[in-house]
Amino acid sequence: MNPERIKLLRKQNGYTQVELAKKLGIGVSTVAMWETGKRTPNYNILCKLSDLYDRTIEYILGNSDDDRSVKLNENEIEQLGKWELENSFSDIFKMYLSLDNYGKANVDALIHLERLRCIEQGTLDYKTDIKVFIQND
Repeated sequence: MNPERIKLLRKQNGYTQVELAKKLGIGVSTVAMWETGKRTPNYNILCKLSDLYDRTIEYILGNSDDDRSVKLNENEIEQLGKWELENSFSDIFKMYLSLDNYGKANVDALIHLERLRCIEQGTLDYKTDIKVFIQND
């Protein structure tokens, strides 16, 4: 652990030892001991510090110099959503392909009927922003 990092983060975020201790629900002497290297925050406190300072636990402890935010930005959230959608479709395709011919025919018929129902009700959701790539290994 790097006690200077803990002290630096506290000061960069505008907290006194007293204010930080109150925020974390701990004693002021505990914060002082962290900053002198006599004690190390436990895991729960490290998680609170990570949330409070928006930095990784590894950075707070001085084990990393990567001071990027731990919060995802909009692009990262969007990418995670795309990956989740891809995984979901991949799982559905694999399940479909594992069916016998009777099962595949039933799924095909259900999809056809549901598509017609949506067209009749005006609820069909046309997807023009999705491209499907299938790789057969």
